[in-house]
Amino acid sequence: MVRYVRLVTKWGWDSGKSLGNGGFGEVYAAYGPGADQLAAKVVPKAEGATREQLIAQDAPSSPHVVPILHVEETSDSFVLYMPRADYSLRQKINAGVNAGEAIAILTDLAEALNVISPVVVHRDIKPENVLYLNGAWALCDFGIARYADAATAGDTRKFSFTAEYAAPEQWRYEHATAATDVYAFGVIAYELLAGQRPFTGSYEVLRDLHLSAVPDLLPGSRKLSWIVSESLSKAPGARPAAGNLIDRLRRAGAEAATRGGSALAAAQSAVLQSRAAEQAAAETARTERERREALANSCRGGYAALIEEVVEFISDSAPATEVSRSHDGGATLALGQARLVISGLSHFPGSESSPFDVISYGQIRVENSRGTLSRSHSLYFVDFEAERSYSWFELGFMQTMGADFNNDPRAAPPGEGLGGFHGGFGGLQLGYGVVPLDIGDLDRFVDFWAERFGQAASGQFPRLSRLPDGNTNQPVRRR
Repeated sequence: MVRYVRLVTKWGWDSGKSLGNGGFGEVYAAYGPGADQLAAKVVPKAEGATREQLIAQDAPSSPHVVPILHVEETSDSFVLYMPRADYSLRQKINAGVNAGEAIAILTDLAEALNVISPVVVHRDIKPENVLYLNGAWALCDFGIARYADAATAGDTRKFSFTAEYAAPEQWRYEHATAATDVYAFGVIAYELLAGQRPFTGSYEVLRDLHLSAVPDLLPGSRKLSWIVSESLSKAPGARPAAGNLIDRLRRAGAEAATRGGSALAAAQSAVLQSRAAEQAAAETARTERERREALANSCRGGYAALIEEVVEFISDSAPATEVSRSHDGGATLALGQARLVISGLSHFPGSESSPFDVISYGQIRVENSRGTLSRSHSLYFVDFEAERSYSWFELGFMQTMGADFNNDPRAAPPGEGLGGFHGGFGGLQLGYGVVPLDIGDLDRFVDFWAERFGQAASGQFPRLSRLPDGNTNQPVRRR
């Protein structure tokens, strides 16, 4: 309860009386004109973010919204004054919440979402930001998440959402909407009703779970379990609006008692679970596609550097070499009776039949001018050494039955080459490698191909007397 004291005529806060940490800021005991029981949140100034982003002027007036009473600015911080709450929802959860209290809390929170959704997206709804004030549950910290998100410093941006309550679209750094706040509502509802959050683990584990995992329907009230399940939909458009949440929460205490109602309830549960599973599968596929695209983009620079190392060394060593470039980024070097061809980069969609995951691949080939003699190696960006830890490797293949000494070792695309690790009858097996490539130290690789190109250019194509050529150990992953 706020206690008013007439002697207080100015605003101030006590740095020696901390009330706890908030999202991106510290909260202290404070006072203001007519009141000595206030709270002040001190928010450090962040490069790239503005006062207007921090102070949500459009936050509506409501008993379910904690108001900002006054704002001050120091040389390095903004100070936000607000009423001091009795306690937070986090403190209430720690003390224990029964089913009746949970519905009352969620109804107040849904009221808050309904009030703010037309004008502002909170982005960081969590129990710490839900406060019991003047007999009702109210939301605070409007603007903190968008202020942190706008900051250019990485250590500030990490406060733009809380991992345990972040919606899938936040993990993908997409535009936040009112549905983003409803997802956080769903996590809190699950936590209140189940006694634990739907997803736990490290930051990376939480990301994967929020993007793809579907929690089981909660036992007990079907109406409540449906509310939670739909609020946790992976697709923002499938989540209920805040106004819809209020109406459904008010009806949640009355379960259908007829057999027809029970049958419909069971059917609804099955439909919801099936729909959630379909959404999760779609989000998993999307997330995997985005992961592969990011990895493919990240390896482009290294592959381009590899090509340039080869071209530069050979051009410097033999200026008569003719160099041509292909539209896909590859290069062809011609000298005397030989050509050295480095292909452009290709991307691989993955293989369910192999334990190894190739993201991108290319090849390097030396051949005589007639194309009757050649040697080629594959270049794979792959997780040979540790699962989902990728780097470049050089390797070559040969026929399982009857090696072709004119054209082996040979390159092979991953769809064909990965089978070579099993030595399948009638297919390929390793004929060279597997050799890791350090893009920062390519001397061995460049010397190897420059020597063979030089021999082929002078009419002495480097043919082999035995295959496989050198070490062909299977890659062994670290544990």
